[in-house]
Amino acid sequence: MPATPLIHLPSVYGDAIENMAVDSTLLQTNPEGHALFRHYGWIEPTLTFGYTQRFHEVSALAPKDICHFRRPTAGGIVDHRNDWTYSLILHDSLPSAQWPLTDIYRCIHQSLQQALEKLQVPSRLAPCPRQCQVSHDLPEDSPHCFTKPVANDVLSLNDPTKIAGAAIKRSRSGILLQGSIDRSTLPLDFSFHKFAELFVQAIAQEFNLTTAELPDLRPLFPQSLIKDTRKHYASSQWLQKR
Repeated sequence: MPATPLIHLPSVYGDAIENMAVDSTLLQTNPEGHALFRHYGWIEPTLTFGYTQRFHEVSALAPKDICHFRRPTAGGIVDHRNDWTYSLILHDSLPSAQWPLTDIYRCIHQSLQQALEKLQVPSRLAPCPRQCQVSHDLPEDSPHCFTKPVANDVLSLNDPTKIAGAAIKRSRSGILLQGSIDRSTLPLDFSFHKFAELFVQAIAQEFNLTTAELPDLRPLFPQSLIKDTRKHYASSQWLQKR
């Protein structure tokens, strides 16, 4: 059976529009039979909020001096001012792209746990309440992702501090998972460079993939498509659509 490639893309920094546009573009351009992983940072203080959240409710909660932006994925408000953000894209042709979203959520955080463990940061997964087989969305009275952990979020081993969470979108093209790790929960000398390597290796194992390289990354980033997607995300219709 041929190996299923997991491509680790270069790390980049961008504003909210750029980061969301590139994630959405990669969901469309990811080659058949491939998975993509990337880490990206933020060039301005940013909060993102879930696709289904109401704009006016988020605006009432968000600080006025910080960018707040709608994600294409679900979930609650995520503060990116001190986080490590990543995305995983699974092409629809992959067996793992057909798994229940709860299984994908659990497996990505098991991968994250394994990487943390190898860097001497013990952690645990949040217990699964009965309703976790239905949805990973937070209750309506808890719009902040890091205020109240949901099933299979990554927590500190000895207290309820949330280390990491994620949000998922399933489309005809496949799966887009956007994850966030709270830097403040980790040691000051924590190596995110080493962590990224270990995390990708663990993802490959959990999702039955093989780390690989593409000889040419340019087809993944067609500028015309990214430009159109940026325009879509820059519109008030997107930001305030609910």
